[in-house]
Amino acid sequence: MESASTLSASLGFDHSQEDEVEPVIQIQSEQPHMDEQDISILSLVSVPLQGGSGGESSRVEHPGSECIDDFLTGSDQLEPRLGMEFDSSDDARAFYSAYAERVGFRVRNSKSFTSRVDDTVIMRRFVCSKQGRPTKKDPFDLTKKRRNRISSREGCKAMLQVNRRENGQWVVSRCVLEHCHPLGIVPKQFPSLQKKLAKKPWELIPSSVSEAQQNGLGVGGGVAQSLLEYFKRMQTDNPAFFYAVQVDQNNCLANVFWADARARMAYGYFGDAVVFDMTCKKNKRMVPFAAFSGMNHHRQLIVFGCAFMTDENEASFIWLFETWLSLMSGRYPVSFVTPFNEVIGSASAKVFPNVQHRFCQRDIFRKCKEKLPDVYSEYASFKNEFKKCVNESESSGEFELSWRLLLDKYGLEGNMWLKSLYNVRQRWVPVYIRGTFYAEMPGSALKSERMHNFFQRNSLTTTTLRDLVSQFDKAMAGQCEKEIHADFAMIHSKPIMKTPSPMEKQASEIYTRVIFDLFQEELVEASGFLMDKVEDGLISKFRVTKVDDTNRAYLVMYNASEKTINCSCSMYETSGILCRHVFRVLMVLCVLTLPSEYILRRWTRNAKSAILSYENCAHVPSNSFRAFSLRFNDLCRDAIRYAEEGATSAVIYKVAKEAFQNAFNEVFSAKKGSFFNKAK
Repeated sequence: MESASTLSASLGFDHSQEDEVEPVIQIQSEQPHMDEQDISILSLVSVPLQGGSGGESSRVEHPGSECIDDFLTGSDQLEPRLGMEFDSSDDARAFYSAYAERVGFRVRNSKSFTSRVDDTVIMRRFVCSKQGRPTKKDPFDLTKKRRNRISSREGCKAMLQVNRRENGQWVVSRCVLEHCHPLGIVPKQFPSLQKKLAKKPWELIPSSVSEAQQNGLGVGGGVAQSLLEYFKRMQTDNPAFFYAVQVDQNNCLANVFWADARARMAYGYFGDAVVFDMTCKKNKRMVPFAAFSGMNHHRQLIVFGCAFMTDENEASFIWLFETWLSLMSGRYPVSFVTPFNEVIGSASAKVFPNVQHRFCQRDIFRKCKEKLPDVYSEYASFKNEFKKCVNESESSGEFELSWRLLLDKYGLEGNMWLKSLYNVRQRWVPVYIRGTFYAEMPGSALKSERMHNFFQRNSLTTTTLRDLVSQFDKAMAGQCEKEIHADFAMIHSKPIMKTPSPMEKQASEIYTRVIFDLFQEELVEASGFLMDKVEDGLISKFRVTKVDDTNRAYLVMYNASEKTINCSCSMYETSGILCRHVFRVLMVLCVLTLPSEYILRRWTRNAKSAILSYENCAHVPSNSFRAFSLRFNDLCRDAIRYAEEGATSAVIYKVAKEAFQNAFNEVFSAKKGSFFNKAK
């Protein structure tokens, strides 16, 4: 991107274009042009009245004119002073409020004391609304509801305290008139303004402000520097934390990407199928959040990196994809799923030329309801028939025929939206993309969680970018806990066998619980199919049909010499689990155990116990700078994994620490020997 500069921060980050990296850039912050009415509204929002804490009341009163005249002596307007007497504490409050309105501040109830004799109030204190300091709230505590407003507390000492005497009169015992902030006319809140102030902060942004400004990244956002400082602090605490920003031609923050150590480790285990998710943008109150996500061996959501995207042109997505890929040491995924978007599709094709790219089918179905509202409302059957045409076609010819019949039936031959979908059918219709691993289970009732649902489940609806990042990080920590609980339940429970097959028992010891349940379902359903051998020889071919539907047939081919088997439904190639049609053939062939070639490691209990290897650096010349970066990044990932395993308990930590020290000694000895050998 010629008009953008990139700032990267990482330990040993291997950037593919080192010379194009710009130095650190100071983020500018400018105020957008607003008219006087907009400025007045926003100024009131930025300094709202904040209630007290503890025993203080948060109510702020606005005295009327009838309260003022009672305390005027002739033409003089009295100021509070020691020794003044009032008939009641309410009269004292009214007097102080009238004085506050004239001077230019607001009054808030503060402390009050009661008598030990009869529990009646004997002291009341009224303070300036800016008294005290802002309450320190834990931004990581998601159990507490946080109000989206700025505190008005400035530590003002102004106050009026009255005590009740034995005769029932209330006398001023303490009085402070000095304020630590400017005083001025306090505007009255008219009903129309009160209605505006009842709205959320994101609803008060003038329509003239751009989307980037609303989300706090563009000019006038006011949070870009805070977000960068938070990322720097995160990197100080965790050296494996990485972030990168992209600025536009005006040096304004346009896009942000970040990933932590968990994301980079997870990609090493489960980075074969990646989804670029932007479904959070469906919520207009959400900042433009994007995530590289996937699925772990328990079919739980995992995240490989996150981004805020306010500049959504092709160059921006190319920058994001290249930055993410470089962070993952240039290791390409097998498949890459993105929203149905021409710009994203073009950027994906340029950055991932050899990766199977697919548009998200659920995103297309959702957009169909938006593009064809009349069809969906008039024909209740269209939705199911449309999905059946897309998902249940067993061949490209069957899909072509079903598509034409669907258009003829509902009179949609000339619909431009459906024509555009048909033109890219090879990138979203299942029959055209079989044979590529997407970690999805066709026909399974167990659906994977999407990022939009994850946000809703964790109530991540804040519009403050820094708070969103911190809350999202804590929510992802909760996902890690879910994975630990799933591991614990998997180890300490045994599934119930439904067949006498040794293959089922074998699978129960290999797969995680949720994957075994899917495996078991396919194995049990295999008994409901019929099988006919249609060709014998080195490669045997079998025709498999369902008992109650012999018209739909599946072709299973078995190579006896190489012990390979595959089905025309391509379920194993797509999901990593053998289908019921294959199981039916294996039963007849008396294959009692699951072939090791068809046990996909990423679905097993030992998915995260891979042995360390040097294959990432083997093909790079040892004296190149790229080799140094690859070795550095590879060791960093191994060290993170070592730390995760070594910190599980005090005993294991001691063992890990001693082994680490021994490893250091060996490295230093090897370096010393290498130095002397070079000297000779």
